[in-house]
Amino acid sequence: MQRAARDLLAQLESLEDLRLSEMVLACPSREIGWRVPLFFLASPWQLIQRVWLWRADVVLFASLNPALVLPLLAPLMRRRGLRLMAIAHGLDITQGPAIAQWWIRRSLAQLDGVICVSRATAKACLDRGYATDRLQVLPNGICSRWQSPPSLSTTNTKLPTRKPGIFVCLAVGRQIPRKGYAWFVDAVMPLLPEHVHLWLVGYGPQAMEIERAIEKRDLRHRVFPLGLLGDDDLARVYRQADLFVMPNLRINRDMEGFGIVLLEAGLHGLYTLASCLDGITDVISSANGFLLPPRDAEAFAQAIDTQVALTSQERQRQSEQAAAWVESRFEWSSLTPRYLDAIQHVLTQPRAS
Repeated sequence: MQRAARDLLAQLESLEDLRLSEMVLACPSREIGWRVPLFFLASPWQLIQRVWLWRADVVLFASLNPALVLPLLAPLMRRRGLRLMAIAHGLDITQGPAIAQWWIRRSLAQLDGVICVSRATAKACLDRGYATDRLQVLPNGICSRWQSPPSLSTTNTKLPTRKPGIFVCLAVGRQIPRKGYAWFVDAVMPLLPEHVHLWLVGYGPQAMEIERAIEKRDLRHRVFPLGLLGDDDLARVYRQADLFVMPNLRINRDMEGFGIVLLEAGLHGLYTLASCLDGITDVISSANGFLLPPRDAEAFAQAIDTQVALTSQERQRQSEQAAAWVESRFEWSSLTPRYLDAIQHVLTQPRAS
């Protein structure tokens, strides 16, 4: 969500006929734990100041999380004639226990318009009582910065190098249960040939469970957790891999609203094998990947074996097709006018009651 918000903001800033006043939290990942609560505590006061001192037409929240102040602030903000909008990503709609869901419903009710990044996210909003005629479905985008060569000055010598004869599967994301990484290591990797390796980029609560699965299956020589990586190192890893995998699992009150890493992988020419779940289905087509039943280890193993068996020419064609398809459908430069149209559409509609 942060990456998507940053990229969309950069695109909106480039528009000459649009004036922006932004509230952005930018900090190193090591400081997020204490900076985020302070940002949310200060945001209501800052928002009120900007609404009253800076004449605006629309307040657009980059996700529903910062919009959770609306049950308290919306009446005051509407005195300026503002329209209130948010971008819904998925987990920001489905997260939390019953009391949190009650507050999310109240927050949604204050919004004049919601941009949902996938059909699955739109359904989550509708399931919580949001009006169909105030919803618009627009995907997240991908920034062209991924097409630039990584800087040599930031080379991480701890990154693995793909050796001759090795086939590399890559997974990128926060290591949480719905991502299915521990399941993939435990259930799928033992079914694959020895020369098929797995690189895992990211960190999270399931990191220890992944480590236990690696030890249990004696896969230390084939599965490599790489931790958190900066953009340059991540770009290097994308370029070295052969196949992207996203083996998500169905988890109660959790969802994959979209999956921006699928766009990053595709723009680097990686074909994707992913679970047929949630917002993933809006990103993957036959042009850039293949959808598989969740928790079906045999299906994943067979699909990977098929990819391993491709000739270099077949893999090159597949890579070029994936990159071209992602760029044509998800590049921010083509999506930004559609986001602007969605915002302008809300300005023509009656305000939420």
